[in-house]
Amino acid sequence: MTAPDSPRARAKRQQIVDAARQLFLKQGYARSTTDAITQAAGVSKQTLYVYFPGKMDLLAAVLAAELDGLEEQPGNHPPPQSIEELRAALLHFAVSVTARLLRPDAIALLRLLVGEAAQLPELRGVLRRALPAVLLERVEALLKLCAAQSFISVSDPQLSARMFVGPVMSFIALDGLFGDVLPALPSEATLAALVELFLLTVSVERTHHDPAQPSVRP
Repeated sequence: MTAPDSPRARAKRQQIVDAARQLFLKQGYARSTTDAITQAAGVSKQTLYVYFPGKMDLLAAVLAAELDGLEEQPGNHPPPQSIEELRAALLHFAVSVTARLLRPDAIALLRLLVGEAAQLPELRGVLRRALPAVLLERVEALLKLCAAQSFISVSDPQLSARMFVGPVMSFIALDGLFGDVLPALPSEATLAALVELFLLTVSVERTHHDPAQPSVRP
């Protein structure tokens, strides 16, 4: 059965996701039963299955919600028309990802799930698809769109996406997941410097007006 798509249905779906998230935070994924989730959400098990066929599907929705506030897929928006617009898009991405995933409750949830993933192989797949894979896909799509505008040339968009997403996620992993205390968010200046370093790896066409102009600003 396909879940309905209406304001009321979306609210019900969010109600279930919120309840599941709180349970996952409180007692972990493995110990959170569908019975407990339906009770916490105030819905029947039949209603739960209308929206989420299984607990893994519900976990995927919970993790996807951690990225709320990021832009939708780049293909749904006008692509950047210049290196300046690409620079701004990448900075927005880095600021948004770190702001969302370095929240105390987001780090607590990720720590629990990473710990459980050692014992649950299927959980590792959900974690990878819901977070790093989504971020890599979005940056790869953005780079492809920019390459199509001919102001950058990227020989391997997938690898280039890894070269950008990896350093951004290092703030989440090294400072958040494995840090002794929850860190302060990286400053916008720090993330802007990261963007500049990434742009040095991208071949940018020089304009015929000023052949001596460097490909990207230092």
